[in-house]
Amino acid sequence: MITHRIRQFTQAGRVPGPDDYRLAAAWLDEPLLQLFEQQHTRDIVHSAGTARWLLQRGYNDRDLIAAALLHDVGKGHQRRIDRALFVVADTAGQAHRLAAADSRLELRRAIHRTLEHSSAGAGMLAAAGASERLVELTARHHGSPGADAMLALLQQADAEN
Repeated sequence: MITHRIRQFTQAGRVPGPDDYRLAAAWLDEPLLQLFEQQHTRDIVHSAGTARWLLQRGYNDRDLIAAALLHDVGKGHQRRIDRALFVVADTAGQAHRLAAADSRLELRRAIHRTLEHSSAGAGMLAAAGASERLVELTARHHGSPGADAMLALLQQADAEN
């Protein structure tokens, strides 16, 4: 877990390349492509990596790849420090206590967005006309997969990137 978080932090400054945008354009129709492009640059890099992880292993279900590309769309733009402090607060079991959507402190608003990003992203995708399955995968990508093999794959790809 610590190694994974250190890797995330050190890679947070990477910027998307043309291949990331080409990959999204090959799998997403408008307006979903617009949502992909509106993500924070670190989320674009992460989600393109998540989709590539799946594709390299032979998974090519359209909803699965779209979910890989869009699962974090609800996070919005956040400073690197906000994301790092969220990890610390979450690890200490204090993220829910610190989160506040209407706080004057950006850190508390960012923690709230991070905690709620799955449902917020699902709402954004539904409003953009995404399939029910894509909306469901996005909404549940941090929950228990149960018997949902596709959701388990998304979660594994997400964790690897």
